[in-house]
Amino acid sequence: MPKTPKQQRTGVGTLTVARESFPVDFSVVLVNEVDGRRGGKGSVTSDPETMRAAFRAGRAQLALDDGVVIEVGIVAHSDGSPTAYFQIP
Repeated sequence: MPKTPKQQRTGVGTLTVARESFPVDFSVVLVNEVDGRRGGKGSVTSDPETMRAAFRAGRAQLALDDGVVIEVGIVAHSDGSPTAYFQIP
């Protein structure tokens, strides 16, 4: 059986890190939804200081533009970059 390609979703959302919320642009690919649990990966873009704080915290909540909130783990960020990368555990 051929695999169906997963669709990338982009938009404007909110990243909550340590009880502070920041506007971000996001790109996310949900790779599975089994038993109500999601898996996936993606990126968020905002000012470099916000991305640094998110990377240092490690965990955050990403609220998508449709109101869905996803727990994410920030796994990569280059110092000074406006983009951080995450995985959905």
